[in-house]
Amino acid sequence: MTAFDPVPWLPVPSHPPEAYQPLKAEPAFDPSRDLQLTKPERSWTLLDLGYTEDDVAKTGCPIAFTTPFRILSEEGAARLEEVVKLLREQTQGGGFERAQSNSRLVYVAGGVYRSKFLRDLCNSVDVAAFLSEVAQIPLVPHSLPSQQIYINYPPTHLDEDIDRWHADSIGFDYVMLATDPTSFEGGEFEVFLGTVSEAAEILGVNAAEINLRVNRELPSNRTFQFSFPAAGFAVFQQGFRVVHRGRRLSKPGDRITVVPGYVAQDPYTAEVNDLENISTYPEPAIEAELVRHAAWRSGQKLHRLLDPDRPQDSISQRAALEEALTDALEALRLIDSASKKPL
Repeated sequence: MTAFDPVPWLPVPSHPPEAYQPLKAEPAFDPSRDLQLTKPERSWTLLDLGYTEDDVAKTGCPIAFTTPFRILSEEGAARLEEVVKLLREQTQGGGFERAQSNSRLVYVAGGVYRSKFLRDLCNSVDVAAFLSEVAQIPLVPHSLPSQQIYINYPPTHLDEDIDRWHADSIGFDYVMLATDPTSFEGGEFEVFLGTVSEAAEILGVNAAEINLRVNRELPSNRTFQFSFPAAGFAVFQQGFRVVHRGRRLSKPGDRITVVPGYVAQDPYTAEVNDLENISTYPEPAIEAELVRHAAWRSGQKLHRLLDPDRPQDSISQRAALEEALTDALEALRLIDSASKKPL
């Protein structure tokens, strides 16, 4: 069992960006009533997908993805469905559309700014501790609040994919069904049984472009599909290393999923979030979020340099200071780069 320390992680800012409209009325999240945490029956490791031991060492997490497991009780799932449908009504015209989509609203980001239910779910100590056991590495809610949860709505046309083959720009997440699976047909969750570089080669793109959602097929004998047994069931994954998609619906229906994101608690693990890509997102205050994320990682490293029991070796201390500042300097570079781009 992985030891879990719920401190420190970054709380959601007290003053959210004005562009996000919070729900005026919604059910409250009650962990004693709404959670029903049940471990997955099976997990696939990064080694199973063809990654190396060195790849595993970068994050310390050996788990690639799991079979579906329950996170929310029936009551909790019903409340989640109510919230995501309220957000759909509120954000029509103010959400986001993926490229090549004809649907009016495809996904909503920044859910923790818009809904207290989602904020409390995403920042649940119980869920974070549970996922840490599943992942075999201490995880905490994502340090970029806009990335703490995405809500994915189904396309309105059956000839559109729910989502194309891609890898995520964040490191760790779970994909949870928010609606009754008997209300739609198709829409299975599908993963590629190989590495990102393998998938990119087959799809004819650079590995760095795999998060752009490629409209080509991967061989069916190299994929695995899941159907969610009920609302409130989820699949955990290292999203940046697992190429996945939501298959097309075969019959119109309301297939809605939520995708809460997490980060490794240890600031010395490799930075696996694609901050270069995230810095271009249209989220309000994304630059301020990048500053807090970098300050959180660099700050923890700087704090450890103050340990009175740390050996006073000038060479190692300088190297440690340089490493501590890396996250902060990278955030400054990304912000400066974004400010120079034409509007």
